[in-house]
Amino acid sequence: MRSGRSRLAGVPIFISLFFLVQCDDTGQDVEEIIRQPLLFGQTEALRQEAHKALMARLPDDAAPLEHQVFRYMAAEPKSMDQGVSLYVAGGSEFLYERLAMFGHNGELVPGAAERWESSDDGRIWTFYLRHNGKWSDGRPVTAHDFEYTFKRFLHPNAGNVYAFLYYDIKGAKAYNQQKVEDVETVGVRAVDDYTLIIETEQPCAYLPHITAYHTSSPVPAWQVEKYGDQWSMAGTCLSNAAFQMETWKTGQYMTFGLNPYYDGPNPGHLRQIVRVFNAVVGSGSAANDMGMLPYENNEIDSIEISPMLYGAVQDDPKLREQLWAYDQFSTFYMYFRTREPPFNNLKVRQAFAHAIDKEALVNTILKGMYIPASTMLPLHFPGNVGDKYQAYQRFDIELARQRLAEAGYPNGKGFPSIELWLADASSSSAVSQTAQAIQEMLKENLNIQIQLRNTEGGAYRAAMYNWEIPLSLIGFNYDFPDPHSMLGIIWRSQPRGYTRQDWMNPTFDRLIDQAAGEMNHEKRMQMYDESERILASDIGAVFLWHVKTHQLRKPWLKGFKQDKWGNYPNYRNGHVYYDIYIGKEAVDSKRRISY
Repeated sequence: MRSGRSRLAGVPIFISLFFLVQCDDTGQDVEEIIRQPLLFGQTEALRQEAHKALMARLPDDAAPLEHQVFRYMAAEPKSMDQGVSLYVAGGSEFLYERLAMFGHNGELVPGAAERWESSDDGRIWTFYLRHNGKWSDGRPVTAHDFEYTFKRFLHPNAGNVYAFLYYDIKGAKAYNQQKVEDVETVGVRAVDDYTLIIETEQPCAYLPHITAYHTSSPVPAWQVEKYGDQWSMAGTCLSNAAFQMETWKTGQYMTFGLNPYYDGPNPGHLRQIVRVFNAVVGSGSAANDMGMLPYENNEIDSIEISPMLYGAVQDDPKLREQLWAYDQFSTFYMYFRTREPPFNNLKVRQAFAHAIDKEALVNTILKGMYIPASTMLPLHFPGNVGDKYQAYQRFDIELARQRLAEAGYPNGKGFPSIELWLADASSSSAVSQTAQAIQEMLKENLNIQIQLRNTEGGAYRAAMYNWEIPLSLIGFNYDFPDPHSMLGIIWRSQPRGYTRQDWMNPTFDRLIDQAAGEMNHEKRMQMYDESERILASDIGAVFLWHVKTHQLRKPWLKGFKQDKWGNYPNYRNGHVYYDIYIGKEAVDSKRRISY
């Protein structure tokens, strides 16, 4: 496994873009390789200027222009409308530049806004947009675009399951939950073309982090008004970031090229990004069966490795040298329907928590790739408390049996038939394998027989938000690097239909609300610490493991930056896709570069 060196340094090189009869190593005409259809009135001169600027940015170990193509694998989306259709539109977060963006350490960096500031009481945030921001059709990016965007995805009929992320904004919750009808009560307004003000219900230290999350991606109002929900498809999708959508080959791939109008702080270092489809959104189980073949066949330049494939990688010296690991900031847990029997009884939840051997799960089924969990916040995540509250959910068979008996189910007698739901998990996936192990642990340690139920992703989410699931194993990946993202966003109670689960603890809710409005960092962290204790001790969920991503990367994939923990992460919601480039090693690889 590699930790490596940062490769984003060197002397820029300049290459003329006016090719004569040049060919790459496969005999293809270079000019034909780099040519793509011109979009939205763009000209060939504009594109050539963008390519010339790209080559000027690249370090001296970079491959020629035609080879600057990065290929990755993801499910085929249903649209690119990330603001209202997160679960079916994600996977290409680099397509839009939010007000602020995340750097490789999770820090905030300028995006469409060059700076921002809060009022003395922390209730009013002012964002100052760059004057040179442009959409890929040449129109200016303005504060009005962001006002329109925020009010659009908060509309009650937008179907946005992530609207709750924005409930700190003044009037957002009341408008989204249809307690008021006037959208002008939402505290987002453009003062002029380049000044946006966002007001919050109370002081909100993490408000800029929310604006950097990819559901905050701006939307061009004129495209939405003209094309409706088809505005973000091939031929109609506009971008305000370094890349724009070029082509969408249904069932095959989609490509992204340089936005020739982009002149901001986050320029790309690639000529093209290719998203190769491995499934359709909502049928992720199909993707898990492809293994490493696309990577080994040189069809893609990177791939994440599951525990089911980890052994094969370790046994192959070449692949092992290409393996990189970093914090994913995801937690997998088992949650309950806590307002109905039998899980409305704390002792039953405690029995389940103490009956599961997390160390065994991680070290056997998960091949030691992940970290056993006892609370929600992962290692290296802001507010992580380590093993401080491990005792509340420690593996203890005798205590588990005692708690089950105290709940009225001695040796499992009389316990109702329960299904453990999974979201579109293939039988070979880590989640499915772990669920089967938990099923065996509960049978052996508590004499409780649960059934496994695998459900299509969309149906699962509908049932989850409607609180129809009695028991489930699921993961949650952070939205932004602040404790509120992994504690307040999904664990602070909300009405049915607006949050994942029905667990509610008034003291926890009060602490989360107080922490959200506390501008003193140390006091905030103390509140989140206590919130973690309550969540773990009240068994809001059984926390199972924290994820560390293991990713194979081709030797020519360069530009990753080292984070403060010594890793070289690849976060799609971060800055990586603007930093990476293709090294000279790719020239002789015979990989496909013409799409």
